[in-house]
Amino acid sequence: MEWKPDQKKTVTRLLLCAGASAALLGAAGRLSALEPYRPWLEEHKLEAGAALAGALFGLSLLFLPLPGEDGGEADPDPCEGYVPVD
Repeated sequence: MEWKPDQKKTVTRLLLCAGASAALLGAAGRLSALEPYRPWLEEHKLEAGAALAGALFGLSLLFLPLPGEDGGEADPDPCEGYVPVD
């Protein structure tokens, strides 16, 4: 299977977000502010990691859009340059 350049960038971004979420969850176990949530985090490591990775991925797309994304600009007029024939 051949990867397109835009797919490579998306997969790389997703993997970086997953790695960052794993690192953040590892560090969250040592924070005293999260002490009330520690039992839930211990039981639901996968769910918490997936939710955090998804949130990081969404935020990364919001603040740093992938190259080539036009940001929602309108499509050009398909009839531009058309000259009616009599």
